[in-house]
Amino acid sequence: LRHDPFTYNVPLRDYQERAIRAIESAIAAGRREVLVAMATGTGKTKTCIALVYRLLKAKRFRRILFLVDRTALGEQAGAAFRETRLEHHQVFADIFEVKELGDATPEPATKLHIATVQAMVQRILYTDDTPPPVDQYDCIVIDECHRGYLLDREMSEDELRFRDLTDYVSTYRRVLDRFDAVRIGLTATPALHTVEIFGEPAFRYTYQEAVIDGWLVDHEPPLRCHTALTQEGITW
Repeated sequence: LRHDPFTYNVPLRDYQERAIRAIESAIAAGRREVLVAMATGTGKTKTCIALVYRLLKAKRFRRILFLVDRTALGEQAGAAFRETRLEHHQVFADIFEVKELGDATPEPATKLHIATVQAMVQRILYTDDTPPPVDQYDCIVIDECHRGYLLDREMSEDELRFRDLTDYVSTYRRVLDRFDAVRIGLTATPALHTVEIFGEPAFRYTYQEAVIDGWLVDHEPPLRCHTALTQEGITW
């Protein structure tokens, strides 16, 4: 991995390469939990695809679980893995077998399995069947690992079960702890409980850095309107 070039059909930005290098260095150093914080709009999904491809290509991991917290995010991730061309003009899904949402059990040849946290909770904690073995995955990549979906209004019935943040985080940790796997979390906003699970970020790329580098556009300062009512208030 240290000497493998980033010559892909979809070129990566400098900070995306640095993020991947930081993750690979942390894994090489023996870390089992790695956190990366990248600002919204800086291309975490593309970074994830290149990272997963490199880890599988180098045979560092046998099978990777790509974990999301909403069905919509899982569908977007599946489409990205089907459409992103990496080497020799082949898309990721043509090079490695991918199981998407709805596929409960990976096949022996499956290299990447996309699933929601809620689905894994059902398969591990609330099933009459044998739960998945601890070695089913040897790496877990968690997208949007800050668990911000509790504020999302478009939640399914399964997601509505987790109204309490403490209950959700504890259940979420039980899913991660089920597997003997390296955990890689990506987020734009590392919350306190995220750091408690994954440790301090191995790499950060902030909104301010992205604006300075020209990848994001800063917002204009707000215009504040002053009226007699806001300045003087109401008196009786």
